[in-house]
Amino acid sequence: MRIQARAYAYLVIALAAVFVTFSLGATPAFAQKRFAFVVGNGGYANVTKLPNALNDANATRSMLQEAGFDITPALDLSLAGLRSALDVFVDKVRRGGPDATALVYYAGHAVQLDGANYILPTDIRPQIGTNIAEQSLSLSDILRRLDGAGAKSKIAILDACRDNPFAGRQVARGLALQIVDGANEGISNEAGLARIDSGSGTFVAFATSPGSTAADGTGANSPFTTAFLREAREPGLAVEQIFRRIRLAVYDSTNGTQIPWDTSSLITEFSFFQRPAGAPAAQAATAGNVPLAARPTLASLRGMSPADAARTAIAWDRSDIYGNALAINPEDQNALRLNRILAQRTDERAWAEAVLAGDAESFRLYARLYPVSDHTAAALRLAATAPSRNRVQVAQTCPVCPAVQQPRSRRADYTPRGVSPARTGMPRQAPVTPPPPPMAPQAMAPDLPALFPERPRWTGFYVGGSLGGGRQSDRTTVAGPFGSPTFTPTTTTTTSTTTTTNSTPFPTTTTVVTTATVAGTSVLAASAINAAAVPRSLSPDGSGMVGGAQFGFNYQIGAVVIGAETDLSATRLGGSQTISANPGGTRFTTRAENEVSMLGTVRARAGFVLGDFMIYGSGGYAYGLVDQKGSITPDNPATTSGATASRSGIASGWALGGGIEYAIMPGMTLRLDYTHYDLGNQKLTLQDYTGLAPTQYATMRARTAGDIVKAGFNFGF
Repeated sequence: MRIQARAYAYLVIALAAVFVTFSLGATPAFAQKRFAFVVGNGGYANVTKLPNALNDANATRSMLQEAGFDITPALDLSLAGLRSALDVFVDKVRRGGPDATALVYYAGHAVQLDGANYILPTDIRPQIGTNIAEQSLSLSDILRRLDGAGAKSKIAILDACRDNPFAGRQVARGLALQIVDGANEGISNEAGLARIDSGSGTFVAFATSPGSTAADGTGANSPFTTAFLREAREPGLAVEQIFRRIRLAVYDSTNGTQIPWDTSSLITEFSFFQRPAGAPAAQAATAGNVPLAARPTLASLRGMSPADAARTAIAWDRSDIYGNALAINPEDQNALRLNRILAQRTDERAWAEAVLAGDAESFRLYARLYPVSDHTAAALRLAATAPSRNRVQVAQTCPVCPAVQQPRSRRADYTPRGVSPARTGMPRQAPVTPPPPPMAPQAMAPDLPALFPERPRWTGFYVGGSLGGGRQSDRTTVAGPFGSPTFTPTTTTTTSTTTTTNSTPFPTTTTVVTTATVAGTSVLAASAINAAAVPRSLSPDGSGMVGGAQFGFNYQIGAVVIGAETDLSATRLGGSQTISANPGGTRFTTRAENEVSMLGTVRARAGFVLGDFMIYGSGGYAYGLVDQKGSITPDNPATTSGATASRSGIASGWALGGGIEYAIMPGMTLRLDYTHYDLGNQKLTLQDYTGLAPTQYATMRARTAGDIVKAGFNFGF
């Protein structure tokens, strides 16, 4: 008994130790939700293929999974596929909460054009006459979407072979490569990616310096990804220090031809892997004799050898540190290289500032200061169409200006109200024509003209603005999935028959073996979407603000006003709904989102005038910009397929409404308007984004209708 009691005590102590170990190991970084969007594009159809892009993306995906990231993969996808996968990723980040970390890794082709960076999908077609922005994803747009999703930390890592893949093509009319320039001009050829000005909580890293190009590599991975996969595994090492190590490693492996670049505005410390619980405190991070944690000062650089000072400047990659290293060792063998790097950094910074200013004077100044830069041609082209900063308003140049005399309004311009006895003046003396007979009974204002005007006051054109709110109902029906992969089991039966014949002189024995294979009933493959987990309908309803302008014409006939009006409003009407179900072991989340971001109508109006008021009804044509998204996502996209899609387009339908308008003075009215609109049904086809079931799809059909109430004003003319 005593031995058993001691064994139980040891067991309790061991369990407690395991519990404490796991409790201490649950660091805040892993308590946070981590999401990664891993994109690899190498199998391009119309431009140069990149053999290592998929290798880099898959290796990075495995490493990030070990680091606790929820991965959204996007491998060799078209533009539509990239957008759908990005929608899934942003939705995960949004649902992850305010402490989520969002990481974007990209390996493939990317280009810089006019100071912006674009990720190129595999189906980009340089033969068609559209610009890059319509055929690719903007890195700035991705970061802005992650800002909108509420991610606390945003990390973007681009290992892109960033030479413009279109630059070497000949331009010919008819099939001209008119991605940016006009039909008679060449293609803007800007090598390298532009700088990214990070917002708060953002870390951006490029495989090479802005304005330079990166190598795809001859091994299994590119030089940048090889260093990244190795250095990121250092437990507890901050991401800024990791990339200082990566910078030195890539610099060494490429003989100084490639220097990665990064910028950080992270507000919390981030590392890919946490330091094990109970491990001793980390020493100051270094790479050889190069400090990685403490920013080098002029004094600390003086205490280093010239070679270590140069490597320190490269590791930190900051203009002031390059300048200090050059000032200390101006005759060192590395001085020429450091000076070239510093000149390139200065050029790229000036170009970024010119693009940020966006005016013609800034572009011309850049072209004058950097006449041989890769961006000079683009600066001169943009200067020809950019606005001038000298276009200022009169109020800015003349803060105190003399008042402008306005013409007086004559009483004849007002709607007659009759003559009030209190305002009747002295009778005029008419020396030639005798005064007209007294018209006192008609001159006194009777009641009828106040309700039924003697002459039109509503006739004419008008323009105005309005602001209000509304609610949209978006009943969405779901059909499918269709074309799901199936599996047909088979059953094989073997029958053996033995026959003995009594023949002379010896009996004969014959054995016959028969094998039969029977196909069973087809069943869904394990990778298919479970139809039982998909709801048949959702209601992504929502309310929002509406504001815009209207223009119209009225024609008054007595107390009746007829006319026509067109209006255009910016809106945020609609919403989203998410339903999850787990009928067979895998949980599927179905999400529908429907939003109208722009709404316009062209309506006929008919009203009735009562004094200063007009009550009217209206009806006619309605149109709107409908943004529709849908997805069916599994919990384990690595083994189970999912479907997603998004579309944005103009939908049309009808509108009915009415309102009341009040004339507060000649030529100005206030109004309260109600409109019910119906833009009909919009169909969205959800397609597989995992690559596990390419033929599988589902459909969502949403009916977009809503009600709006707006208050506004009109000016007649």
